[in-house]
Amino acid sequence: MEEVVGERFHGAEWGGRDLAGQHFTDCSFEGADLEELVTSGCVFTTCDFSSARLNASSHTDTAFLRCTFRRTNLFAARLVGCKLSGSTFVDCTMRPLEVDGGDWRYVSLRGADLGRTDLRGLKLAEADLTDADLRRADLREADLSHARMRHVRLAGADLRGAELEGVDLRILDLTGVRIDALQAVAVATAHGARVG
Repeated sequence: MEEVVGERFHGAEWGGRDLAGQHFTDCSFEGADLEELVTSGCVFTTCDFSSARLNASSHTDTAFLRCTFRRTNLFAARLVGCKLSGSTFVDCTMRPLEVDGGDWRYVSLRGADLGRTDLRGLKLAEADLTDADLRRADLREADLSHARMRHVRLAGADLRGAELEGVDLRILDLTGVRIDALQAVAVATAHGARVG
């Protein structure tokens, strides 16, 4: 399928459309109505979704690579096996959000509200989670290696089985957080304890 490059879809009304296998590069969807949009196997590269309405949209095996989401509405959106590598989310509405696997490496989610969101098994390596709200989030088996987590809120979150290599465990407030035995040893060691 032919790639769409550099097009401006400002204010476009694509609500309810079904896109499969389409590629968009350097396109702007600023302020577009993308409610209930359905995509499958699509690729959006360095596209701008600022102020777009993606609420109740559904995306399967779609890639949003180095895209910008600023004040974007993702209320009740569904992301299945999606790749969001290098994308930036700023002041977005992201709850509730349904996530089923995927690759979110290098994503910027500074200050994002993902509380109570199921992020099990999600690849978040090198992600910027500074100031993010992950209270009661399910992060079991997630890859958080080398993620930036300064001032992240984790109360009630489940981190069992999550990969935490390269994360500064000394700065995390783990009050009420569920961790496994290996993680408990790593946390204790990070704080200078001698285990065993």
